[in-house]
Amino acid sequence: MSYQPSYPNDSEDFWKVEADDHEFWDTYVSTRPNYSPSFYNIIHNYHSAHSSSHELAHDVGCGAGKVTAELALHYSHVVASDSDSNHLTVAKRRLAQDFDPSRVSYTHAKAEELAAHHPQGSADLIATAEAVVLMDRDAGLRSFSQVLKPGGTLAVWFYGRPTFSDAELFPKGQPILDKIMVLNWTKVIRGSKPRRAWGFKRCADAMESWLDFLPFDADTWTDVERYKWNTHGTLAFFGEEACGHEIQPVSNVAEGEKVEVKADPDFWKNNWDIAALKEYFRVLFPGFREAIGEGDEEIDNLFLELAHVMGGEGVTRQFTWPCALVLATRR
Repeated sequence: MSYQPSYPNDSEDFWKVEADDHEFWDTYVSTRPNYSPSFYNIIHNYHSAHSSSHELAHDVGCGAGKVTAELALHYSHVVASDSDSNHLTVAKRRLAQDFDPSRVSYTHAKAEELAAHHPQGSADLIATAEAVVLMDRDAGLRSFSQVLKPGGTLAVWFYGRPTFSDAELFPKGQPILDKIMVLNWTKVIRGSKPRRAWGFKRCADAMESWLDFLPFDADTWTDVERYKWNTHGTLAFFGEEACGHEIQPVSNVAEGEKVEVKADPDFWKNNWDIAALKEYFRVLFPGFREAIGEGDEEIDNLFLELAHVMGGEGVTRQFTWPCALVLATRR
């Protein structure tokens, strides 16, 4: 039997950015990792091994629509859904540049409510990136299983903190970068109402598990595959030091599931100088915009220290990403 800790209601909206804040969204998209063709090919090849149908895909928690755009290259139609209407507005604006409106439709709904908006057994693939740790796990998986066709694919992934690729820089620079991350999240989480703070704890538990908290009932799912890249890095954006609660990761990996762990310093690589790294932090979470060295002496000094370790202003260094991907087929 799978286990999931019990949490208070945490439905309070904590990630709110207006759709017309073009500068934020352009910077947000430009500082996210670029999911590589080889990464997407793992998903596409997995699906093709289980199904020949590429009619309908869902991008759940679509955000600005990056995954939607990839899916629209491979499926006749894509449904982009998000619980935030502003995200859907941004996705529509960005996707309209490259895709005919008939190729993509939009649903304003939580992942857990997807089955209430779409026919059962209608989707060939459901993808969700960076969103699963925010969901009610069991309700989300139940909704996905209802919408997927038999033989349909569920692809869930989550990436964590940018990580120095250079083995010599990692022990010097990564602790500083991680401290900046912790300080920023601590400001956001410790300033939250109890309901929201418990929501962050649920996220931390899920992230710390490297998505192993996801259970797949053998009566509903088959051929589960779990991939993990760069486990020397930190998948969790925040943990006990920011949440103020003990983190309780759980594993629901079942016997017979495929598990593959890879170390790859070039995985989704970014080449950033300190200015680009600051931009990443500025738009990582809306609450960070007030805490990237603009009035916070401790964080400002850490950025100065990190710039020194990186070789000074304007010197670029390569970063990679820790990531977990889970694939499963609907029976």
